[in-house]
Amino acid sequence: MSRRRFIAGTGAAGLGALAGCNGLNAITSGGSNSSSGDLTLDFWHIFGDELGATLEEMAAEFSDQTDGVTINAVNNGGYRDNLNQALQASRAGDPPGIVQIFEIGTRLALDSDAFTPIGDLLPEDEIDFDDFLPSVLNYYRIDGTLNSMPFNSSNTIMLYNKTAFEEAGLNPESPPRSLAEVRSAAETIVDQTDMEQGITWPNHTWMQVEQQFAKQDQVLVNNENGRAGRPTETNFNTEAGRNVYEWWKGMADAGLYLNPGIEAWGEARQAFLTGKVPMLWDSTSNMVSMRTGAEENGFELGSAYLPTPNGDNTGVVIGGGSLWVPDALSDAKKEAAGEFVAYLTQTEQQARWHRNSGYFPVRQSAIDQLTENGWFDENPNFRTAFDQLQDTEDTPATRGAVMGVFPEARTINEELSVSIVNGEVSVEEGLSRMDTQVQEALNSYSGSYDGSE
Repeated sequence: MSRRRFIAGTGAAGLGALAGCNGLNAITSGGSNSSSGDLTLDFWHIFGDELGATLEEMAAEFSDQTDGVTINAVNNGGYRDNLNQALQASRAGDPPGIVQIFEIGTRLALDSDAFTPIGDLLPEDEIDFDDFLPSVLNYYRIDGTLNSMPFNSSNTIMLYNKTAFEEAGLNPESPPRSLAEVRSAAETIVDQTDMEQGITWPNHTWMQVEQQFAKQDQVLVNNENGRAGRPTETNFNTEAGRNVYEWWKGMADAGLYLNPGIEAWGEARQAFLTGKVPMLWDSTSNMVSMRTGAEENGFELGSAYLPTPNGDNTGVVIGGGSLWVPDALSDAKKEAAGEFVAYLTQTEQQARWHRNSGYFPVRQSAIDQLTENGWFDENPNFRTAFDQLQDTEDTPATRGAVMGVFPEARTINEELSVSIVNGEVSVEEGLSRMDTQVQEALNSYSGSYDGSE
C-alpha cells in the first residue's frame, strides 16, 4: 500500500500543533470506492444535537486535511442498535468504517469476531500510549490486547446545590463523602428549606451497583471480574451490595429519595435543576448542560466524589464508549480508520471534546493543556471527574466487569431494584434473586454473538 506524509495546517484544528503528533498518513491507493482512488468511511456514533455536531466538525476537518480520505459522521441511534447493525452490515460485506460501542458491549463485540484490534491499526509514530490514562486503557485491554480505542469516557459524580446547602446551614464547600453523610444532609435540607426530598439518580446499575462495588473493591463477577476467564458467578448478595441497598431502601422509606424511574436520566436531572432535590448522582458526561441549567435556575452548582458506604474510595469504573474497526474492511480502509481514530484521540481534539461535553480526555497531555489554559480554574466542577479517576487504584473491581450478558444483567438488576426499594422483597431476597437470574443468563450464554438479538 502506497502512502505519503500529509503535513497538517496551522490553527486549533491543525494536526501539526498536536502534542506527540507528526502528522497523518494519507491513503492514496488500495481499497478504493471510486475511480479516483479516494476512500469514504462512515463513522457510526450515538450522539445527536451539539455533540453530534462536534463529531461532524471533527470528521470534516480530518477529511479536509487528509488527501484521499473522507469520513462521514453518522448518528446511528442507540448503542445496542449501533452494535447490532454494524454486525449485520459486516455479514453483508458492507460494514461502516468505525463503530462507537458502549463499554458493556465489549465482550459482545469480542465474541462476534467482527472487529480488528485497534492496537493493530494505530499508526505507531502518532500514538504515545504512555500519555493515555491507564485506568481508561485498562478497561478495553483484554488479555493484553487493546481491542478498541476509548473515546467518550466518563464516571459517576455527585452534583449538589450549593445554594440549598448554604440556606440549610450546611457548609457548601464540604459535600458528603459517605452515604450516612448524604442522609444527614438530606434530612437537614428537607427540614430547613422548601425541598421535600434529598437526592435522586436514575435507577441505573452503572451507579448503584457497578460504581458502588468498585468503590468498595468488590468484583461484580468471579474470574477477576470476567477478565481472567468467562464469569460463572455473580456477587450481588454480598456486603457491598447490602451496604448500598439497605441505605437506599432506608432513604426511600424516609421519603428522602426521589425515584425518577428506570434509567430516567432526564427526569432525575430535571428534578435537580428545578429545585426538587439538592443532590444528584450523574455522569460526568453531562457537566456542560448541568452547568448551564444551574445558571438558568439561579443556583450555584457543586460537584463531589460519588459517596460510598463508609467514605472510603478504592475508585470508580469508567463508562461511555469506545471506537471499534470492523474486520471486514479492506486493508486500505482499516488503515484510514486507524488514522482517523488516532486523530480523534489527539491532545487538541480530546481537550476540545471535553470542553464541549464533560467527558474526560483519555490523554494526560489534554488534561495538562486544559490546566495550563486555566480551564479548571474557571470551571472547577469539571475537575472532579479527573481527581476521582486519578485517585482510583488499579484492581479487578475498578477495571470493571466483562461479560456477554451485561445488557441483560443491567435490566435484571434495575427491575429487581424497584422491587427492593418499593418493599416488595427484602434487600437480602432481592439481591439473591439478582444472583440467581444473572447466573442463569451467564450459564445460557453461548460465548458467541452475531447481533441478531
